[in-house]
Amino acid sequence: MNILLTGASGFLGSHLCRRLAADGHTVTVLHRSTSNLAPLKDLHIRHEVGEITDAADVDRATRDQEIVIHAAAAMMSTCTTRDVVYKVNVEGTRNVVQACLRNGVRRLLHVSSVAAIGIPDEPTKPANENFVFNLASSGLHYHISKFKAEAAVREGIGQGLDAVIVNPTGLHGPAAVFYRGGDIVKYVRQNRILRYSSGGVCVVHVEDVVNGLMSALHQGITGNRYILGGENLSFLQMMQKAASALQLKRIYLAIPAAASKLSASAAASMMAFRRNSFSSAYANYYCASRWSFYDSSKARRAFGFDARPYEVILDESIRFVGAKSA
Repeated sequence: MNILLTGASGFLGSHLCRRLAADGHTVTVLHRSTSNLAPLKDLHIRHEVGEITDAADVDRATRDQEIVIHAAAAMMSTCTTRDVVYKVNVEGTRNVVQACLRNGVRRLLHVSSVAAIGIPDEPTKPANENFVFNLASSGLHYHISKFKAEAAVREGIGQGLDAVIVNPTGLHGPAAVFYRGGDIVKYVRQNRILRYSSGGVCVVHVEDVVNGLMSALHQGITGNRYILGGENLSFLQMMQKAASALQLKRIYLAIPAAASKLSASAAASMMAFRRNSFSSAYANYYCASRWSFYDSSKARRAFGFDARPYEVILDESIRFVGAKSA
């Protein structure tokens, strides 16, 4: 099929692009002139240079495409202003949706995030696709922007667009020169006393998400969203599992939840004096003592989504980090 992919130079996007090319699809990638295309080297793909925030650029790239996979997003760690985050994530998604409608695209696969779902209040009750978004007043602009981006997709569905939404959780896996999620291995290896926050995350390998994306593309039901995640683990559990895999004895020291929340409050106060600021540090503080746990059972039932255990991810991470350190 003729497939347009946005966000192909990103971590998940580059893995997905390689899969699409390997499966024999005719792949076009829309990217900025300044994008780092090293992750896409040696791939036989077509390039469209443009901005996701420019409706004309998106319309041009979308013509003659059967499928559009929209994975482009402004991340917390790469943006300095919340205006950029909303412009890319919300307006950019709206541009994609309208271009798909104008050009008769057969299906849109919108790669969202569990950030758009919200954060559950209890670790024993992971959020599913029906969870009511609870971060509107949190100051987490990335999360809010992804929630609003999904609203733009649903507006398109209301206008007749065939679209499916997928919500990956915390991605781990290899890139060209680093292992995403490998920092925990380095931290456990280099420190005898390990400080941890009381919260946790849902960990999933990037290749398992790619498999889930391909299944959702072909088998997902129009208008549905699907969480693609693996194990729900506290930060303490992740450190303990890493120490066990490394055969190291470590001392664990809890950071009181109140300290994390106090830091988050202080960060929010500072942001109030910089109205247009966008702080990934604030998001980290906010989430440190919360449980970003999610339930992927809908995707398992719908198309057999499966995710490898965290121990398998750790083993790969240890081998990768060791090889890059040698």
